[in-house]
Amino acid sequence: MVTEAQPELSYGWFSFKPKWLQAMNNCKCFLFIAVMIATIQGMTVSGITGISLPALEKRFQLTSKDLGVISASNDISAILLICFVSFYGQFGDKIKWIGYGAIITAVGFFMFTLPHFIIGPYQPVTTLATAASRAVQECVVKNNTSTTETCFSGYESNRFYLVLFCVAQLLMGAGTTPLYSLAPAYIDENLHPKSSPVYLSLFFAAAMTGPGLGYIAGGAILNNVFVQVIQPRALHLTARDPRWIGAWWLGYLVTGAIMFLTAILLLGFPRELPGSAKMRAQAIEEGHLPKRDNKLRGKWKDIVPATSQLLKNITYLSNSLALAASSLYGGAVSAFIAKFVVVKYAVNPGMSGPTLGAIFLVGASAGIVFGGFFVRRFNLKKSCKLSAKYCFVFALLSAWTAFLFMIPGCDKVNLAGVVTPYHNSNFQNPRSPVAPCNLNCSCSLAYINPVCGQDKLTYFSACHAGCAKVTGSKAYNCSCIDSGANKTQGATATKGFCDRGPGCKSYHYFLLVTFVLLFSTFLTAMPNKIVVLRCVPDNQRSYSLGFQFIFQRTLGFMPGPILLGWMFDVNCLFWGESCGRRGRCQIYDIWKLSVIITVFGCVMKGLTVLLYFISFWFCKSSYDEEETNPKAAENDQGKTNEDFQLSTES
Repeated sequence: MVTEAQPELSYGWFSFKPKWLQAMNNCKCFLFIAVMIATIQGMTVSGITGISLPALEKRFQLTSKDLGVISASNDISAILLICFVSFYGQFGDKIKWIGYGAIITAVGFFMFTLPHFIIGPYQPVTTLATAASRAVQECVVKNNTSTTETCFSGYESNRFYLVLFCVAQLLMGAGTTPLYSLAPAYIDENLHPKSSPVYLSLFFAAAMTGPGLGYIAGGAILNNVFVQVIQPRALHLTARDPRWIGAWWLGYLVTGAIMFLTAILLLGFPRELPGSAKMRAQAIEEGHLPKRDNKLRGKWKDIVPATSQLLKNITYLSNSLALAASSLYGGAVSAFIAKFVVVKYAVNPGMSGPTLGAIFLVGASAGIVFGGFFVRRFNLKKSCKLSAKYCFVFALLSAWTAFLFMIPGCDKVNLAGVVTPYHNSNFQNPRSPVAPCNLNCSCSLAYINPVCGQDKLTYFSACHAGCAKVTGSKAYNCSCIDSGANKTQGATATKGFCDRGPGCKSYHYFLLVTFVLLFSTFLTAMPNKIVVLRCVPDNQRSYSLGFQFIFQRTLGFMPGPILLGWMFDVNCLFWGESCGRRGRCQIYDIWKLSVIITVFGCVMKGLTVLLYFISFWFCKSSYDEEETNPKAAENDQGKTNEDFQLSTES
């Protein structure tokens, strides 16, 4: 209960701190609001962005490497600011750092939508009798060219929009920086060390729940709401149509508004909760926590010795590098997994979001919560050593999941001219859907609009199949398609890819192994954080979390998406093209892509296991070796339970 003698520890804003608001002034309410912010941040930055990348690729004609740059930009500002924020935030008002950071994040969300309002309306190619549409749909014979004279507006310069996306991501990263370094420290310092693992596990579970919710919500929007909300006249597209683009921008507007309002609620909390300073001092005196390093007083000159101290701590350094190795693989996969399942398992883009989101939601949050309750059972004086041990054990047991991407999928797309030569023809150099049979058809190479010929080959479009007429879902009189024994009637084709075999049904097995991967990986989340919080002096906790954040972002989350985007691009079999401009990749060599991702995963998993083992090997049983007050040791369990009860009531 906050008294009148402690106005600085009351909940409210400026001088507005009425008594009825003080019901909010406890760690449970802080946790709830911090969970809201972490959930919205994870939901938007990781979930909605991850599921929207294919839509951005199609709308703005970006390469996979461009998508990786957008995804990684979030980490650049975080890396540049984390040292400053975590060090000064440790000695300053953590609430103001976190709250103002959340407001900046909301501004980043709003800015991310600007390209949608700047680029103008999306005009998909229709089946009306215009020159541009017929060039895509039918073989309109000309004498001198294999591409249309009509240039598609989607192939205009995309650099400006790429810059806007990156700047918005920079703002999101800057605003998020205080959240993951200062919020855990605020929770840890306002609770007894016996109960903090449970609260921390709930906080980090919320952060991991966010991406899952983002995939589900983003997938639902992309699957049901057109990019302009209302489709152009005479168009009735569905999410299965190659021309469909969902309203990728809508989620950012909603989450931006919620983030702003939640930040205002968080800014009402005091610098520390009532009674927490006394409780923490008692925990340090009883040997439950490391002592403070009184040489560090929050001045600029203290950063160098504080950093040097962390880098000399082999347990801390190995633990942080292991997390970075795991994040390099995890960050890369999370950015492109939605695109991968569409390419390999022919999943409807609108359905990949909800299914992957549900798996991520359950797998990641269950792993974190289970790991947190597991850590809570440790003896307080042995928690660092035991946490380091179980990080190694859990990482070792999950190493086999690196083979996730080798689960068989759909058969390759036998795209005529690119994967399989045209009938009675050889491959062109370079390989292209353009062949002698369609050379004078003026076919567009801007977007794939596939048709399946009666010869079971997939053609880039009805035009590239040499079809003279397209009606509904059928194409007729197709000169490039082998009509078989019946030469009297022209060959036909049906819109869409040819059947890709029973392997597409393996998507269910892919989801199952993905769940195991997430659950086993995130089991280490809480043991990892306990190692960081317990192997450093008490007043270095925020900075140690922030410095680990640098390792994780610099070596993990930032290069990961760019690296995997490059892997996608080098395995592209054919790029879209219009009026001399290259667009997005139209088809991939999925087998080679699966192999290279698996090799990458095996290397990162092996490195993670090795580094966690080093962290465990050099971890001291610090509390076992310290001499503690015999009376305190005698009453340790009873006192811990009493403090735990008091802390949960605060």
